[in-house]
Amino acid sequence: MPEERMMRRDMRKQWWEQCLGIMRFMPKVNSQTIRDIIKCLDEVKEWGFDAIEIFAPYHGGKEYGGLDVYNYYSIDPAIGTMDDFLELIRISHEKELAIIIFINMGYCAMDCPAFLKACRDIKAGINSTESRWFLWSDTGTEKLDKSLAPYFMNDTDGHWCYNEEAGKYYWVKWNGIHGDVELPQFNFGDPGWQEECSKVLKFWLETGIDGMILDAVNWYLNCNWEINKRVITDAIRQYPNQYIQPEGAGGFNDDSVLWITEGGYNSVQDYGLSIWWSGHDVIGEAIQSGDPSGIEEALRRYRDRVVAARGVTYLGPYWNKEVSNEQRLLEIATIATVGELFHADSRLLNLAWPEEDVHKAKSIIRALQSYPALQTAGSRRRLRTNDDSKYYAFIRTSKDGLQSVLVVLNFQKVSADINVELDTSLILKDVFTNREIRVSKNAQISLPPYGYGIYLITS
Repeated sequence: MPEERMMRRDMRKQWWEQCLGIMRFMPKVNSQTIRDIIKCLDEVKEWGFDAIEIFAPYHGGKEYGGLDVYNYYSIDPAIGTMDDFLELIRISHEKELAIIIFINMGYCAMDCPAFLKACRDIKAGINSTESRWFLWSDTGTEKLDKSLAPYFMNDTDGHWCYNEEAGKYYWVKWNGIHGDVELPQFNFGDPGWQEECSKVLKFWLETGIDGMILDAVNWYLNCNWEINKRVITDAIRQYPNQYIQPEGAGGFNDDSVLWITEGGYNSVQDYGLSIWWSGHDVIGEAIQSGDPSGIEEALRRYRDRVVAARGVTYLGPYWNKEVSNEQRLLEIATIATVGELFHADSRLLNLAWPEEDVHKAKSIIRALQSYPALQTAGSRRRLRTNDDSKYYAFIRTSKDGLQSVLVVLNFQKVSADINVELDTSLILKDVFTNREIRVSKNAQISLPPYGYGIYLITS
């Protein structure tokens, strides 16, 4: 552990509510080092992002981007040293970038030293600290308590796996990227593992980071709301102004709001709009079909309820789907304006796009920096258009009520003159051109194919 905690920058309270974009770096997936990431920070700022996320920085294996841990208390030597990581935090803060990490507390690598010791101890009949961190069975037939599903242990494919060295079965949920490993699950029913989990979280918080995303909390073995809150979120909240997200929460027929109100988290991913592992993609489907009418209902069921519970949602482009540049720009504009904390991975820095399209993408992200009305905690009011099955229009208002922005989106592959029903005549300023326009109560906005318009309401 670092001898002295890094000095934190003077960040705004609940910075994630004003944060406009988080860029994820997956160094072990992309063969990057921490030093490589440091070199990217100016470009991250130039794009308009004001936070970065480091995926699995600890020493891990080859599964799931290195989430299968060997040692929680050291940086993976493939990406650098702890000194490198502390330097990344310092420089990020100097550049007014928040920094969070994506960390797994649910399972370890099959050759994790703690698990190997546990196996040897079990074989020798030693009731050690490490042996109690895992769940064991003589027969592999016991049924686990899943009474809290779908919030914890809601899977149907968890299973017992026999270990020759231990002479017993241990519990497994994850089988790795190619389904050829049996990753041991940590047992949150064990007080010793609970203590160790909190210790790990505090170790990383002491470095001066600004938040954490906890991997696959839904499947933490023998966990419940009380353990989750006491061991994870209460431990993190001992450090002020921390962003806390339970990855996967809200994506398995579980009510996302309870992760805010019961779990103690302050953000969830917007699985109401997109679930990468299932193909669920409301915005992408709207772009492909030309009908955006499902977006508003998805936002009301999920995002709006989370915000009402004093949380925020985050979402990024659905990169698994191949689309045209125009369609991707519309997807980016939609995510950026409906009230999501914009999340992107570092492939955005390496788009093989014409310079003009890259400029357009950057302009959308930068617009978020200038207009509080577009921030995550603000409100959204849908407006009627001449055809809501083709177009989507709404007004975003900042959390303090002092600023409003009109957004109009064209989901058609042809240019369109879109009539938007307003309460009164308005003076608008195009956020991309700074051109002012006066519109009547029945405003007409002209947009190109898959076009988007964002207008500050000045009067």
